[in-house]
Amino acid sequence: MGKSNETYMHALTTVENNISSTLANIQLSTTDNAPVLSMSSSNLDAWDYCYSIAIGLAGVFIATNESFAHYLDQIHKSASSATGDYDRFQSFLGNALHHKGDHIDAIELPFKNRNGDNAYALFHRLLWGHDIFSVGDDNPFFLMINQQGLSGILQTVRHLLADTTSKQGLPLPGSSFFDVVEGNGKTSNYLIHIAQQLSSESTGTKASAQEIYSHMMTIRAQDVTAGVVVKFVTELYFLIRKIENDIRRAEICLIAYAVNFFGEAALGCVKQNGVPYINIPLAGAMATSFAQFCYYNNRELRGITAKTEDLHAKVNELEKTINKNPLTLPAITSAEEYLSLSANVDSNVNELLDFFRKEIQ
Repeated sequence: MGKSNETYMHALTTVENNISSTLANIQLSTTDNAPVLSMSSSNLDAWDYCYSIAIGLAGVFIATNESFAHYLDQIHKSASSATGDYDRFQSFLGNALHHKGDHIDAIELPFKNRNGDNAYALFHRLLWGHDIFSVGDDNPFFLMINQQGLSGILQTVRHLLADTTSKQGLPLPGSSFFDVVEGNGKTSNYLIHIAQQLSSESTGTKASAQEIYSHMMTIRAQDVTAGVVVKFVTELYFLIRKIENDIRRAEICLIAYAVNFFGEAALGCVKQNGVPYINIPLAGAMATSFAQFCYYNNRELRGITAKTEDLHAKVNELEKTINKNPLTLPAITSAEEYLSLSANVDSNVNELLDFFRKEIQ
């Protein structure tokens, strides 16, 4: 070959040596050593959106259905030994959760508050014996252990579970810390004042205070059931569609819980003249799903960031290696020399291609 061929082969050899040296130094020769940036399959499809919204709306129906609320309330009445026409399931749970005569309600009627005064009957649970975090003598575990000994611990759990099935619901843990002393010296609770104020603003009277309180500041079995159904059916959906991606699962749960929570709140506004229903257990589930969604996204972002930094480091090493062995080509001084070199290069490329074709065959 002539001078042009020699120049081409020299350039080709130089590039080949640089590549081989670089790969040997920074070990980028195989895909096992190369960082892999894989996109998460967390994007929701149309079925995901439709399903999560539908199950959220089903949760709204469960949490606000009056017939279901009445059915659960019958369980509480059965557990309180009240007379009534109960089905087998209601009777069974009534026997399992029986609590008539427990000191949690009152040592004797009428109901008492934490200072020993007669309590407002509609709010008797808020004012006596139902706050597991109470530091006073009305702590439900303290009361029942005094009444029944160690078996009172189990009876306390049975009693509190039974109260969640009533329409009034179970006061939120820690509600006793909102006790206030009224002008007449009797103990009340700030939550009662909030409910009465909302009732006055929405209806003009305090008559709806107890219902507003029950739907905003208590734990109700009906609300819990709605959340449990949403969770169970969502897990079934994951199983059927074989959804394993953590981010996608968290997104679907979050949408379902959010539709349930805000749909229930909106329906409460309609029924209570602007005062929403607040499903406290569902709010906790929704917050948990949101926290999981943020955690999984952040975890994936940290992984992508680490792989990107690793890739940048390898690219920098490659640049350093190439800069140490720069590719130099002879200078072209005339157009004739350039055309001659170009023609020879084309010819040499064709020879290389022919060589590789023969090798493949």
